[in-house]
Amino acid sequence: MKRKAFISITLALFLVTFLAGCSQQGSSQGQSEQPPSAKNQVITDMAGRQVEVPTIINKVYSTSATGSVFLYTLSPQKLAGWNSKLRDDEKRFVATEYQNLPDLGRWKGTTPTGSIEELLKAAPDIIISVGDVSPEYIGEADEIQKQTGIPVLMIDGSLEYTAEAYRFLGNLIGESERAEQLATYCNKTLERIKANSQSLADAEKVPVYYAEGVEGLETEISGTVNSEAFDLSGANNVAVPATQDVRRMQVSIEQILKWNPEVIIISTDGDTTHALYENILKDKSWANLDAVKNGEVYEIPSAPYDWINRPPSVVRFIGVQWLSSLLYPELVQNDIRQDVNDFYSLFFNYDMSDSEIDELLATSMRK
Repeated sequence: MKRKAFISITLALFLVTFLAGCSQQGSSQGQSEQPPSAKNQVITDMAGRQVEVPTIINKVYSTSATGSVFLYTLSPQKLAGWNSKLRDDEKRFVATEYQNLPDLGRWKGTTPTGSIEELLKAAPDIIISVGDVSPEYIGEADEIQKQTGIPVLMIDGSLEYTAEAYRFLGNLIGESERAEQLATYCNKTLERIKANSQSLADAEKVPVYYAEGVEGLETEISGTVNSEAFDLSGANNVAVPATQDVRRMQVSIEQILKWNPEVIIISTDGDTTHALYENILKDKSWANLDAVKNGEVYEIPSAPYDWINRPPSVVRFIGVQWLSSLLYPELVQNDIRQDVNDFYSLFFNYDMSDSEIDELLATSMRK
């Protein structure tokens, strides 16, 4: 009896233990199939900052037009709003359903030009700051995040890192396939442009003056985001500041005469009347420059945005192709009209007509 009782008790304990194990295993399997969804994740942005962001991102706001153009070309449906009301020439390249997104303003440093209340009402999941990732701008991003309570991600806005920027944001917002398309284009374009410019000796580089401002007496020095397209295209930017602690500089016509550039490139700054272009070609004060004597004065194409700088957006990728082919036609034998078609089709889903290309390049190419 004792032996039978012992066996019965042992069997009972075994069954209890076995069933409990099965129950735990079944429970564990259920958890692995349906894990609790994490609402947030910590990522490292392109400035090396650790930022906690939502796992699912539906809406994104950019602190500047540079970032809004970048985001629109990647994923327009994620755009929370623009930084200013769209002009007619911008609307032509923006799909109808995105033309009336709210004007949420931009940030000048840590000061918003729009209403923070309106920004919060638009409910972006993240804010992106696309541009310089220096310590100064890192401080601004931290302050904007503090003011809004919305995660701010810094994205390198240089041409050099645009492909990486597309992949970074594309992976984060679920647009990795589209990001890879754009990144591939950017890398191939840069490789081609760099190969051309690196084949030039310093003495072969064309001296260029970049005319900005109403009178053309403002310019950018080399080595900044604003002049990056000139540097990559192999231009010899004649603007040399007295101190390196400047980016955009005011100059005099006397200084430009001393530099005597072979080519003048004009930022229209949205002016469609060609006023500065006509003034440089006709005003006596500019007449003694080699560029003017030889008719080497050109406007930067500007649709929907300036191809070189204003703002320094991804549109610069067609800008560097135009500028390098303009400065070095014997070296860069590409079909700029085909380049224009390819760029606008890929980045803006817009097919340029022949007449639109003619208009765009009217004052931007040799006759």
